[in-house]
Amino acid sequence: MRLAIRGNEVTVPNLEGQTLQQAASQLNAVELRLKVDGRRFDNQIPGDRIISQVPSPDSRLKKNRTVRIVVSLGAKRVQVPDLRGESLRVSQFSLLKKGLSLGMIAAVSFDGVEKDHIIAQDPSPQAQLAASPTVNVLISSGRRNREYLMPDLAGRNLEEVYKVIQNSGITLGKLDYQSTPGLVRGTILKQVPTAGQKLVEGSAIDLEVSK
Repeated sequence: MRLAIRGNEVTVPNLEGQTLQQAASQLNAVELRLKVDGRRFDNQIPGDRIISQVPSPDSRLKKNRTVRIVVSLGAKRVQVPDLRGESLRVSQFSLLKKGLSLGMIAAVSFDGVEKDHIIAQDPSPQAQLAASPTVNVLISSGRRNREYLMPDLAGRNLEEVYKVIQNSGITLGKLDYQSTPGLVRGTILKQVPTAGQKLVEGSAIDLEVSK
């Protein structure tokens, strides 16, 4: 009787990692049946390949019995949100909700986008990615300050120069009035920075002026 039972049993082959067609062929060869018990996402096993089986490989099973399997749907994929125009902080939150993470951050001066807001991203919006990838972003470091060469203001009138300074984004700093007989009040005597030096928007100019 024991010999008769054992003669009706076969060894269950290892189906993990195989396609459904390959698994069915192996089971058919040993007179076993195949049943798909379920499908799920798996980052390691490619889509349409077997993740697990019951009974386990190398176990004994009677002929014409069923081996139940779970099939991979491949890596779970998520849609990358459009981060352009969002602040860096809001972007991090948007990615977190999708199961994504922020990767490399590069910054460039850009007049059209507010500081610390996204200019561009990689991967692009709406791309389909596997779970938990990173998204690299390019952010704005703000508007680039304009640069000027300091002109020679000596001998010019303060009122005239003040109007030019206001319109250029340069500020008027310290004014030092000196008594200078023979010169019209408000004539510029000295300046800091000196003529020819580079100025950036927002810099201050100190002047010595006749009173």
